[in-house]
Amino acid sequence: MKKKLTVVIVLAFTSAVGLYFNFASNRSDSASSPKKEEAQVQQLAPPDVNVSLDAAVRYQTIDNFGASDAWSMEPLGKHWTEENKNRVADLLFSREKGIGLSAWRFNIGAGSIDTDQTRIPDPWRRAESFKLAEEGEYDWSSQAGQQWFLQAAKNRGVDTLIAFVNSPPVWMTKNGHAQPDSEVGSTNLKEGYEEKFSAFLIDVLEHFRKEGLAFQYISPINEPTWDWNLAQQEGNRYNNDDLKRVILELHRQLKASGLEAQISAPDGVEITALLDDEYYGQYAGSGTYSGGANSLGTGKYREYIKELLGDPVLKEAIGNKIASHSYWSDYSNPGDDRLGKLRQLLAANLKTYDEKAKYWVTEYCILGEYGPGRDLGMEPALHVARTIHFDLTEANAAAWQWWTAVSKVDYKDGLIYTDFSEAGDEQNILTSKIMWALGNYSKFIRPGAQRISLAGLDKEARSGLLGSAYVHEGEQTVTAVFVNDSEDDKRIRVSLNGMDRHHSIAFMEPYITSAGRDLVRGESIPVQGDYSFEAIIPAKSVVTLTGGGAEGTVEH
Repeated sequence: MKKKLTVVIVLAFTSAVGLYFNFASNRSDSASSPKKEEAQVQQLAPPDVNVSLDAAVRYQTIDNFGASDAWSMEPLGKHWTEENKNRVADLLFSREKGIGLSAWRFNIGAGSIDTDQTRIPDPWRRAESFKLAEEGEYDWSSQAGQQWFLQAAKNRGVDTLIAFVNSPPVWMTKNGHAQPDSEVGSTNLKEGYEEKFSAFLIDVLEHFRKEGLAFQYISPINEPTWDWNLAQQEGNRYNNDDLKRVILELHRQLKASGLEAQISAPDGVEITALLDDEYYGQYAGSGTYSGGANSLGTGKYREYIKELLGDPVLKEAIGNKIASHSYWSDYSNPGDDRLGKLRQLLAANLKTYDEKAKYWVTEYCILGEYGPGRDLGMEPALHVARTIHFDLTEANAAAWQWWTAVSKVDYKDGLIYTDFSEAGDEQNILTSKIMWALGNYSKFIRPGAQRISLAGLDKEARSGLLGSAYVHEGEQTVTAVFVNDSEDDKRIRVSLNGMDRHHSIAFMEPYITSAGRDLVRGESIPVQGDYSFEAIIPAKSVVTLTGGGAEGTVEH
């Protein structure tokens, strides 16, 4: 069947100069201008790189790009003006006015706002709960600020809503707090409370379904590997036996309830904690993963792929998908290649259990030495773009979700920043280049897209030029993402294959994120009769190229 074919190409780079596109799009140069003459001369030069896209060679299906509401959306939703809340929502969720996120993570609070004023000094990190006592009634007016943004996401077309839990409600914990201590043992969840914890989550999901805000996924456990002792936020550890009991009971109750939500698990803290011991040994050279609570002597907190996908019942319960955070995975050092080797081992480990097993990145921000210090500029944006690239191409991630959508702190953990802290403060909105660079992916690579073959850039990886490509049959799009974090412009020639060439694609439309531009549209780039085009990939920028309007089909 013939369909309309649109082509989208995302180029992630590092400057703001292009061959065919003039990014100052509201200014028109005359035909004899020096800049236009220079561009015409440049077109005669041979390309530095020949890139080939093949829509007939398919890899993983992309489910979504997203972010979470923890913890900032509660105070913003409660105290900000409607105008400013809508502006933030547009930036995050709208494809027309912002970056078009396609997933939103909603934190189900544990009630630390009432019990942990001393343990959690920052009020933004405390959370309300929908139920304050075991025999109490539900208060669905709780978490009103978060609920405002949940509805705003839905209203703007975000179809994948994910509920996640950092700690069970405080009345279900051994110490009455929303984080464990050294005395609680393997977990802070009271013994035998898996059934009540699951019933609480089912009640929350059912309530929001009735409100027209059905969650597609529920994540009952967050970073179970971490010990979370006296953490200054809500959290809880679970050894593997604890974790399995929660997942299996929640799965049982979900099936009985008729809800369509799927369990997302284990939401591990880092990739190394997921690996089978055999694969961890290949990465580290020897030993087993020993981070977090593994040193407490309260059980095993690692090997999540084996423990979950290796058990047929648990594999079904989590939907043949491993969800995890990818903190401390964004660098490649001699003997410690986390960008490449670690992700390759992750992909191989998953395939030992099922070729079709999915991997989701459910949290990431910049941690480690580079994490401290708010930076709205391009360098951290390129750092993130490079990380996204390796998650998609080496780990075969089907989803990629940023940590916190809005931050008030001096750290590289937000998409949007504000200096607002409490009611009465200025409600300023500071967009980061990280947000716009993520938008070069999220706005154009939509749910249902499939990654396809992109060849020709292997030798350029060391010089900063990386690439990946995608097709979306529903939208009839082809998308390629090139990341160039070098200091040099790259001239590329791109050929488009695996499409019906009887129906031509005339132009690519560029969108650029750079030091001076936030996903700004530039001038059209012509596609030649042989289904190729050339362009300069500038240094220090992220560019999306999109073309369409032709009738055709993507070849299978």
